[in-house]
Amino acid sequence: MQSLIYKVFTRKYSLSLQADALVLLSTVIAQNELSTAEATKWLELLADTWTKREEGPLVEAGPLEELVAAVSAGTNTSVSTRGADPASDVFTVISAFDIPPLWYDPSSKTFTHPFSKAEILSSAEAKASLFRQRYDLLKQRVLRNENFTPVLFSDHDRRFRTLSTIDSLQGREGERFLLLGMLAQLEEGKLFLEDRAGSIELDVTSVGKRAHGLFTESCFVLVDGCVEDGVFRVDEIGLPPPETRDVTRNAFPNVNLFGGALSLRTNAQLREIEVATDNGLVILSDVWLDQPSTMRALRVLFDGFSHSEPPIAFIFVGDFSSRPFVAGSGDTTQYRDNMTALGQLIAGFPEIARTSHFVFVPGANDPWGSGALPKPRIAEYFSSKLESRVSHVTFATNPCRIRYCAHEIVVFREDLLKRIRRNCVLEPEEGTDVAKHLVRTIIDQGHLCPLPQRIRPVYWAYDHAMRVYPVPDVLVLADRFDAYSVNYEGCHCINPGSFSSGDFSFFMYYPVSRTSQYSKIPKS
Repeated sequence: MQSLIYKVFTRKYSLSLQADALVLLSTVIAQNELSTAEATKWLELLADTWTKREEGPLVEAGPLEELVAAVSAGTNTSVSTRGADPASDVFTVISAFDIPPLWYDPSSKTFTHPFSKAEILSSAEAKASLFRQRYDLLKQRVLRNENFTPVLFSDHDRRFRTLSTIDSLQGREGERFLLLGMLAQLEEGKLFLEDRAGSIELDVTSVGKRAHGLFTESCFVLVDGCVEDGVFRVDEIGLPPPETRDVTRNAFPNVNLFGGALSLRTNAQLREIEVATDNGLVILSDVWLDQPSTMRALRVLFDGFSHSEPPIAFIFVGDFSSRPFVAGSGDTTQYRDNMTALGQLIAGFPEIARTSHFVFVPGANDPWGSGALPKPRIAEYFSSKLESRVSHVTFATNPCRIRYCAHEIVVFREDLLKRIRRNCVLEPEEGTDVAKHLVRTIIDQGHLCPLPQRIRPVYWAYDHAMRVYPVPDVLVLADRFDAYSVNYEGCHCINPGSFSSGDFSFFMYYPVSRTSQYSKIPKS
């Protein structure tokens, strides 16, 4: 059986077993008289659970014995978290401030913790490293792309590209180069490309081929061209090639980049739960609770769902007021009363209030926050009465992440399209879908807000919370732009549009089929 144990733990899950751990597993298998098939299934459950617990690549006897005690030797055992709500490991909301600060280290080619604890008032080191970290993360992804990997002897017909750095261009005018760097305006009216080695002025007047996407300052791009008179003449420009989540997971199998506690259930068990409870997730944005028409529409919405199986969750995305919140004014009492009224409305539909999860993501008009991202959750002072009336409710940060069974969902409220379009340094191609441009830009950049700090500031030590890496299953980009749904690189991107200022539209997302449905409430 030792060869089987090595096959599962070492070859499949890249784990190293200490000698006493190997003896422990062999003993348990022998005592329970497991067949080869049963032992394989049990070992895979153990190895998968060990990986999810992030115990590290070295399997020691002590922690392994605790895990064996928690996981029955039977092959039909369901593993759940101890002392927790049975559904707590199925639907989890992750705050942006709880996501571990993992940064990519090019020298070791692994993720490390740059500081022990991220803080809003962070050190200057965090600011200096912010864009370097984005560059390192994108570069390792690009170099793993098939167009940039060296050719093997058996595949000699395939061509591949080589990335150059800006410092290697000196004295090599006329030669063609492919560069990866960040767009910046270091001088008024001039566009530059920056990488770790330096910067160079760009001439984009003769760009002949431009890939889809929106190009702004602080956006990372690939440029192809040559140097003439100290200026890089760009012939082609594009965004870094994306990478599917499966490729990323294979590259970093034991790293939890998404954050939050992982379920100890197997993927097969989680998919069984998805299939059994595929009632969909309801996604709404700009739910103005100070408008009577909004409350009437929400009553119609809840009433419609009360006659069938309640949805898995209602994801309410701000703004929750039609006008900006002003601290110290009458807005404080009014805002709290609006939240309380919503809680009373939900409580009027007992089955929904008892079984569905409710997630509230703040917008720019909601309290509090300094204007930088991530935005903290709505204060408990405003939400306490609503929370007392609903069984499963979470007031989240903006952005936030949701893990439902095997699904990873990112929710972000920002009028992104308007901001990015206004700050484009290159006009997008005419006659193309601007929503697809936006989705491609966010996924390819691996970042929710690829804009300069002066345009949309991000807390330096929490820039990792703005990542879109690995690519999630669902990306909700709540925007006042027209509603849309776009599939790109295995990610289903949704903009539910504005619920209150539009025609009371919303989206239903179904995890099993990975599809969404645009819906709206008729105006009475």
